[in-house]
Amino acid sequence: MIRSTISKMVRSMITTIINPFDGLLSRYFVTLDPVLNSAYEMAQPITFAGDFEIEFEFSTTTTGTYGIIIGSTTSQSDFLALGSTGRVRVQFGGSSLNGTILINDGKLHKCKVARISGVISVFVDGVLDGSYSNAATSTFNTLGRWATNTYYFNGIIANAKFTDQSGASDVVTTFKLDQATANTESSVEGNNSVTYVNIPQSARDLYTLDGNIWTDAVGNTIEVAE
Repeated sequence: MIRSTISKMVRSMITTIINPFDGLLSRYFVTLDPVLNSAYEMAQPITFAGDFEIEFEFSTTTTGTYGIIIGSTTSQSDFLALGSTGRVRVQFGGSSLNGTILINDGKLHKCKVARISGVISVFVDGVLDGSYSNAATSTFNTLGRWATNTYYFNGIIANAKFTDQSGASDVVTTFKLDQATANTESSVEGNNSVTYVNIPQSARDLYTLDGNIWTDAVGNTIEVAE
């Protein structure tokens, strides 16, 4: 993995352009379909043994069951998920936290999970959604499914970034999820890649942002949560 300086940290895995005609921001979103068992698998697992941050965006309307956002093919004890109550559920080493903010409203939310000195804090759209103590070493290598090939996520997972803060300098890993037709795609940092599993080209749409509404070419919209 590549150790990154602070100047290299602010990078996006999703292709972003400014429309020269109207100044609106456009970028790709990729929808994961649980019927197709759509998911991503990292070429190399990422293990956190100390301080870290995990950031990602998502949108879903699923209720009543888990939808794994980030997990592992080898461990059922480590995952970040949409819980059965429509809130974020975070689990490391078997101990877990259930958030309080409803996130299954179809809006585009941003989540950050950070561990500092053994305390894990969960933020949804910049608001603290709970914290608890856990210093377990945890490994992740999937986006969108659980270890047993179940609990596939139904909706959008975007803009994932992992920051390992346990060393002398931060190690940042990002993932490009915008090339649904390719088999694998290198990350922006060049230190990881993901394999696409059952994600058709039709699941990828270019959305344009106007205010806090993302709109695709055929009129589908996603509201950005405030």
